[in-house]
Parts: sequence; structure tokens; C-alpha cells
Amino acid sequence: MDLATAVALSLNASIAEKAGFARKNYFYPDLPKGYQITQHAEPLARDGHLDVEFEGRTLRVGILQIHIEEDAGKSVHAEHQGGGASLIDMNRCGVPLVEIVTRPDLRGIDEADAFLNELRRILVCLGVTTGEMHEGSLRFDTNISVRPKGTKELGTQTEIKNLNSFRAVRRALVYEVDRQSAVLRDGGKVTHETLLWDKSRERAVPMRSKEGASDYRYFPEPDLVDFEIDARRIERVRESLPELPAAARRRLVEAYAIPEYDAFVLTAEPSTLRLYESTVGALLGRLGPDAPPTAAKTVSNWVMVVLAGHLNERRLTLAELSARVASLDTGDRQDGAPALPSRLADVIALRLRGEVSEPAARRLFEAAMESAEPIENLVERLDLGAVSDEDVVRALVREVLAAHPEEVARYRAGATKLMRFFVGQVLGRTGGKADPELAARILLEELGNGGTT
Repeated sequence: MDLATAVALSLNASIAEKAGFARKNYFYPDLPKGYQITQHAEPLARDGHLDVEFEGRTLRVGILQIHIEEDAGKSVHAEHQGGGASLIDMNRCGVPLVEIVTRPDLRGIDEADAFLNELRRILVCLGVTTGEMHEGSLRFDTNISVRPKGTKELGTQTEIKNLNSFRAVRRALVYEVDRQSAVLRDGGKVTHETLLWDKSRERAVPMRSKEGASDYRYFPEPDLVDFEIDARRIERVRESLPELPAAARRRLVEAYAIPEYDAFVLTAEPSTLRLYESTVGALLGRLGPDAPPTAAKTVSNWVMVVLAGHLNERRLTLAELSARVASLDTGDRQDGAPALPSRLADVIALRLRGEVSEPAARRLFEAAMESAEPIENLVERLDLGAVSDEDVVRALVREVLAAHPEEVARYRAGATKLMRFFVGQVLGRTGGKADPELAARILLEELGNGGTT
């Protein structure tokens, strides 16, 4: 009940003083009782909304109601995938869930995608779901209708049930909008029906037709009494609500001066946000007054690019990597940060001090994720220390320019993109340990001086 109440409060809905349950009667093989316990006339909450930032404007999506019900089973229709049988998975029967019913306020597929992503972020933030759609912890039903341009009345709708990925939602919406549009262009009529998405054939297939406004029959649930929702309980839940994603994004932009895009990525999961802020705190502690104003942005780059790439390549979740690094932790740290953000801050601090180059820092990060060895020891053992002596780098630059006279001539003739080639050559001669910015600055000076001085 508290989780459902948290959802209602987060979606700005009005919570009922009194709510009750009903039996939703219909025949389908995945419903062994022949009815589903749900809420109908007396739902938990009504009349909410969710504001979503979309293409530079605020999109307000109305919430018709939020109610509690039990889950049904899952039908697997093998005939849609080349087989000849339908299977029923009863494992989730009776599991409690919260259903959120929106108003018809979404006017396009991109709007729907933005809304669903923001809704998932909120539900994960609340701890209502893990958000792992492939596990069945979050599913979407879509209702689609099309209408000619310039008209206001919505057309006949169809419903596509139990979509279990954002990709499936988008593909299903594209398919059904195109199908309904083709039917109307050909002079036909769209049939009011429920569909299932066949991902193997990338099409929606009929599940059952709907004879009227509703294909269900509701009766009061005789075994469950109505219940009152105490105002004190609502306030207790309200006070326990975490910072929601939209508020977190605004705070990150203001507090850390990072772009809105970065804030959007970093708030996708609560664990990512915690990692980011822990890393920034640990890094600022290491750098002290010498911390550059772009330190927080550097951390966001590392989290979004380097760390994300590490996870993707190894097919790890952030929780799995955090646990692995924590298992290697010697407990000698003084910053109080968890092991993973502490190790990440160690690497970034060395990079910002210029003690390792960017390529070397990335190699150092990979090693730091697999070893409890102190960062300084890893730098020494792997020979990752930066080549930062200006005289040494200048000598290497002159060697590179002398070895590539044709490229020097082309650069001076206007092919300035060759600068990346020259920098790469310098880095290659140092095993990636030279500072690219230092190399680029010296290259500009030497190319201006003739390239062979």
C-alpha cells in the first residue's frame, strides 16, 4: 500500500479517502480463477499528471487513475513464432502490482517514448520496481488511434498488451499507426480489438476482439473489505519520498555546472547518481583548492563514457562491478567513499594533475577495476607515468615532423585536420604517455616555425 501511495504522490494524483476491490471477470487461459482482483469503481488515486521535458517544452500527461490489482499469467503463443501451441506461464499469477492509466494526451511516438522513459525513472527511483522490463517487473499496454489531420475526434482504438521493452513499444506503435492509417486510406474501418506484439515478425496480431466499450464485467470483491487511507499515513509516505529524477536533474545542473544532457544520463538510475556524486566528492577531496572548475564535468564524462563502456564490454551491471571492486578493497581509504567511486576518483585525480595522459588514465582505470593494488603502484608497474617534460615532447615532435614532410606540406597548405595525425604519431612514440594537449601546442609552435627547427 505504501508503495502504491508513493506512486500516486509522485504523479500528483488525488488519493481517495476510501477505496475498495472488485472482481474483473473475463475468460482467458492465463486467468485460472476466471476473474482478476483489481480496483474499478473505487481506485486508490485519480486525476494526476506527469510533466515531461520534451523538445524544449513541458509535456503534461494526465493520469486518469492509479489502482492496485493482482497479476495474471503469461501466454506464450508459439504459433506466432513458427510453432503450433500456446503455452501458459503461471509463475506471476497473484503477484500484486500497480497499474497506471493515462489520459489520451500523447500525440506522437516520440512523445510516448519520452513519457515512458520518465515514468520508468520515477518508479525505479521510488523502489517500486527494478525497471528490468525483460524480467516482467515493468510492462506497458498501449492504446492507439489515428485521425485525419484537422479533426478533433479520436478514431477507433486498438490495444497492444504486455510490451516488455522500449524497443518493442516503439516498434509496436510505428506498426499500428501505419496499419490503421492504411486501413483508413483504403476506405476501411479500424476494428476495436486487443493485440499482441509478435517481435519475431515485427507485427501486432489479434488476441481478442472487443464487442463494446469494455470486454470485462466487474463485481464487488466479496472477500476483501473496503479500506480507508489515513491522512497520517499519506503524510508519512510523502515525507519518505526520495528526490525524484526531474528535481535531481535540476540540482545537478545548478550544483555542478554540467550540461542538461549529462544530468539526464546520470539520473537514469539511482545507483548511477549515487556513484557520480560520491566520485565528485572524493575527487574534490583529493584535489582540494587545486580542483579545476570543470572537475565535476570530467567525472560525468568518465561515468558516461569510460565506466559505461567498461560495463557494456563485460556485460556487467553497475551493482556487479561495485561488488567486485568492493571485494578487492583493502579498507585503507580515508575518504569514506565506497570502493568504486574512490578508485575512479584516484584515476581522475592523476589525470587532472597531469601525472598520466588520457590514454594512460583509461588503461589505469581498467587495471584499477581488477586489482586492489594502490593506484600509484599500478602507475609505476604498468609504466603509465606521463611524459610531460616539454623538452622531451618537443624533441619527439621534431622527429615526427621530419619523418613526414609530405603531411607537413599539406598541413601548411590548409589540411589542418592532419593535426590529429601528428598528435597520434607523437603519442605512439611515447606509448600513449605524452599529454595530447601539450603535444598539440608544441606542434602548432613547430609547424609555425617551419617544422624542422
